[in-house]
Amino acid sequence: MAQNFTSKWNSPSIPYATYAAWLDFEKVGDKWKSRLYAIDSNKIQIMSDGLNYTPQYTYNFTAGEKLADRQIYSLEVDLTGDNIVEFYVLSWAGTTTNYRQSFKIFDITTGNTLFEKNDAYYYSYPILWDMDADGNLECLVTKFVYPSFTTYTFEVYNTGISGINDNGSPVGSFSLKQNFPNPFNPSTTISFELKSPDNVRIEIFDVRGSLIKTLFSGNLEPGSHQLEWDGKAQSGARCPSGVYFYNLSGSNSSESRKMVMLK
Repeated sequence: MAQNFTSKWNSPSIPYATYAAWLDFEKVGDKWKSRLYAIDSNKIQIMSDGLNYTPQYTYNFTAGEKLADRQIYSLEVDLTGDNIVEFYVLSWAGTTTNYRQSFKIFDITTGNTLFEKNDAYYYSYPILWDMDADGNLECLVTKFVYPSFTTYTFEVYNTGISGINDNGSPVGSFSLKQNFPNPFNPSTTISFELKSPDNVRIEIFDVRGSLIKTLFSGNLEPGSHQLEWDGKAQSGARCPSGVYFYNLSGSNSSESRKMVMLK
C-alpha cells in the first residue's frame, strides 16, 4: 500500500557557507525537544520552537573562537535548571603553529559564562559525568603545560548538579573527544569512549563532505579507545592543509568534530 506523504514545512534558502542542523535543545518531561540551529562565520543562532527558521537565541563568536574555527558543542546537559541544554566553545590564542587553547561553558539563553579555563596553559574540552558514583556531576579538564606540552594534569570540578546520568558514564550516547593536538602536523590522535559494545566506524571527511579515509570499521567493547590519523588519504597520499571532519557512527547515533591540519 502506497504511503501518503504530504509536505509539512520547507526552510528558506540557506547560504552554502552556513551549517544548519537540529540538536536536542529543550527538555520536556523525560525527553528532549529538538531545535534547528545555524552557524556562520560570526555566530550561532538557535531557532524558535517548532519548524521555522526564526532566530530566538544568538551567540556571537569572539576573535579567539573564530580563530579556533567556531568549535562550539552542546554539553547535552541542563546546568541552570531552565530545561535548556548548555554549550561550550573553544578558543585559540598564539602562533599559527602552536595555538594555546581555552574554553568556556555558557548559557546560550542569557550569554552568561558558567565556567571558564583561560590562562597560560592549554586546556582540553570539558567532559561531564558522575565520575565517583556519588550522584553528583563532575567536570573533567586536562591541563597541558604550554607551549612545551611536556606534562599534563587532570583537574576535576564539582558542578553542584545532582541526579544526572545515573549510569556514571560520560554524557551522550558515546563520547567523541576533540583530537589532540589540534591544529596538528603531521598526525593527530582521536579518542572516544563507548558505553556498550557496538559496531562503529570512524571516518575522515574534507570540507566538501568527501570521504578521505576510513580509520576503523568493526566491533568494539565498552571503554576508552584511541586511533591515530597520519594526515594521509585512503590511497596513502598526503592530504593538503585545511579543515577536516572526523565522524564516529554507531548502531543508533553518530557524532562529528572538526580538526585543522597545518603544514
